[in-house]
Amino acid sequence: MIDELRQDFEIPGAVEVVSGMNGLPKVVLTHRSGASTEIYLHGGHVTSWKAGGKERFFLSRGSLFQPGKPIRGGIPVCWPQFGGRGSLPQHGFARTSEWQLARTELLDNGLVTAELQLTETAETLAIWPHQFALGLRLLLDEMALTIEAQVINTGNAPFDFQLALHTYFQIPDIREAAIKGLRGVTFLDAMRDRATDVETRGVIRFDQETDRIYVDAPDVLSVDGIVIEKRNLPDVVVWNPWIAKSQSMADFGDEEYLRMVCLETGTIETRPKLAPGEKWVSDCRFLIR
Repeated sequence: MIDELRQDFEIPGAVEVVSGMNGLPKVVLTHRSGASTEIYLHGGHVTSWKAGGKERFFLSRGSLFQPGKPIRGGIPVCWPQFGGRGSLPQHGFARTSEWQLARTELLDNGLVTAELQLTETAETLAIWPHQFALGLRLLLDEMALTIEAQVINTGNAPFDFQLALHTYFQIPDIREAAIKGLRGVTFLDAMRDRATDVETRGVIRFDQETDRIYVDAPDVLSVDGIVIEKRNLPDVVVWNPWIAKSQSMADFGDEEYLRMVCLETGTIETRPKLAPGEKWVSDCRFLIR
């Protein structure tokens, strides 16, 4: 399989297909500046983004690179369900499915791109009876990584969905991390049974477990020097498991909460509904300034 992917999609100096952890196919994009990103076809999962001489995404040393299991870190794709809010497995099935590499390209302006696609299978139809095409397009620049997501209803009946890019950022110390841009936004606090509140802080810092959905958040945010620009992804999740929850997760180190924070963009409280043939699109750009 990897040999076929290499023949069809590799671009010398820009796109390489390699055998990743446990032999899972991995696509490596490299910009002429030296910036790079790595994507596993398992889960359509971005596991690394290096820019400005640093790794920007967190990946747990306990991550399971196994069929049917999610990868802990990077950018899990939560679709068509977020969390346990429905009848599907936690965060839906996209993050544990095997995606297809559809296209790679080196553009004239130096951008390196890759497109991945997930469509229905007998296994997905058994738990979610809809036909669909879920696509991701990644664009790598010197100091930016953009992820464009689209959902097409290819079936004969309408469906709705939730989607989140569950991004884990690597940070030096959670006790010094700073998230900006959410002052005045209403949030649902999972630590208080989804109680509704309004964020009063201009700079969000951490000293305990945090799990909040910020509803209709601004389209420009930042976390520790990385700017996040989003479109058609109204909601933002801020999450850090802190001490007790870290110790309870088999695929997460007990002290790893110190080096990560999740700032997830998505459409969670608003569930897009697609009629047959309709398409939904969004994008999220991570930018180092």
